[in-house]
Amino acid sequence: MNAVFSKRTWILLWICLILLNVIMRIPLTPHEIGYDSFLIHFVADSISTYGHAKWWIHPLSIVGLYPFSMASALPFYLSGISQVLPLAMEQAMWVAMTAIGIYSSFTAYLMAGAIKDDKIFKFITALVYSTSTGILILTTWSASGRGLLLVFLPLFIYFLIKSRFSKLKYILFTVVLFIFLLATHNLFYFLIPIFLSFVIALIISNIQIKLSNYYVGIVLSILFIVLYMQLSVEKVAMDTLIYSYARYIGVLGIFVIGGFIFILFKKNKTFEESFIILILLFFVPLLSILVYSKFFILPFAALLISYGIANLVRISQNRKGALFVMVIFIILSIGIAEFYQFGRTNIEDENQYSQFWAEESTVNAGLWIKSYTNKLVYADSALLSLRILAYSGATMLSNSNVVYPIQDNLEDFNLSKRSPFSTLFYSEGPYHVDNQSGFNQWVWYKLRDEGLEGRWGWLAKAFDINYFIKNEKIVSAFSSSSEIQDNDKVFDNGDISIWNFRW
Repeated sequence: MNAVFSKRTWILLWICLILLNVIMRIPLTPHEIGYDSFLIHFVADSISTYGHAKWWIHPLSIVGLYPFSMASALPFYLSGISQVLPLAMEQAMWVAMTAIGIYSSFTAYLMAGAIKDDKIFKFITALVYSTSTGILILTTWSASGRGLLLVFLPLFIYFLIKSRFSKLKYILFTVVLFIFLLATHNLFYFLIPIFLSFVIALIISNIQIKLSNYYVGIVLSILFIVLYMQLSVEKVAMDTLIYSYARYIGVLGIFVIGGFIFILFKKNKTFEESFIILILLFFVPLLSILVYSKFFILPFAALLISYGIANLVRISQNRKGALFVMVIFIILSIGIAEFYQFGRTNIEDENQYSQFWAEESTVNAGLWIKSYTNKLVYADSALLSLRILAYSGATMLSNSNVVYPIQDNLEDFNLSKRSPFSTLFYSEGPYHVDNQSGFNQWVWYKLRDEGLEGRWGWLAKAFDINYFIKNEKIVSAFSSSSEIQDNDKVFDNGDISIWNFRW
């Protein structure tokens, strides 16, 4: 289906795709979105303020695998954008995430080109990937290490495939990009099955075995079904899997089935197609880990969609009619993706605290704290605490470990090593803090859950908490403590109140 386009048409297509990516990421909220986004906002601001990463207390801190640290790539990227333009971190975040959202179309294009040298195939992959709901969520005014990793993942696959031909140059690029992804998010563990698939595909490509493609396809189909039934379906119901993946892949996900069947039974499979099949085979046992797998599958889903669409148009007797139907599907996909964007960011229940973006009342409270106090602050809502931290930079009793070294509140700690056979070794890092009860995070949870009148209420005075930020929309043991009313309310905007403790 390799079509011949004039240079002008090709440039126009790319201009339209870039504009579409910008339009779909235009903010629908007054402030940034997310949960971890606000912690990354604070950490990135600390780099701009202090000129270095204060949480780097061990080499593993760079990649977020040491206690009191986080992966460093995104905070440094945001800090750089904020300083160069210059912009406040919130505005810099929108510019930075929109930029990598656009960049995802180019990395997907390169990846598709390494699989199949067809302009339409490559362009469809770029369009599908950059406008998929999963990529949009992670690159729309919300700082997420997962988003940055997913934008560069197709580029890693491109370099890996190209390393077969120009070994020195592309191997170097692959290693450098792997190190970069290592410092981006713990999802880098998903690169291991990609690398293993590449090695196995190399071995298979050097073995001359004549087998029926039909029987090979049948065997692979059975293998996929067995692995799925044994390792995924027992943990997550089928309808939950379908909904979760459809939600993040989008409407065009229906073409995944056609693309998958095509490469499974295709005659004379290329090395690259065998590589994709092996990745999908390794991926089946991970399907039930929805928190991460629904995002990690996106580049491979985009490739399968491109195969499905290209083959449907190619075999259609009415080529123009098929193209028209595909355009309708693409428009529908973009429309539904944008509907989810709008719905995700604009659902607000006045009786609950928004889970999606920082409300004006929260920002105002953060700015008041920044202007009028330099003493220890406490908020008993985890989300509110992160948002106040982002907009004020105040010294806070926080439930986030990385805050301690940045604010010079890190006490002495003892470590023990985790076993490499433990899942925590890979999700939390090879080290465990033994004396966690002596740290602010432990104190934060004790005060929230037991309040001032509980067994651990004395910790509030012991740690010299001067200000309490109360979210008027939620109730906790701490906020309902009668002792709070004996203190001075120094700020109240209806949603947020701030109390000055008089010890």
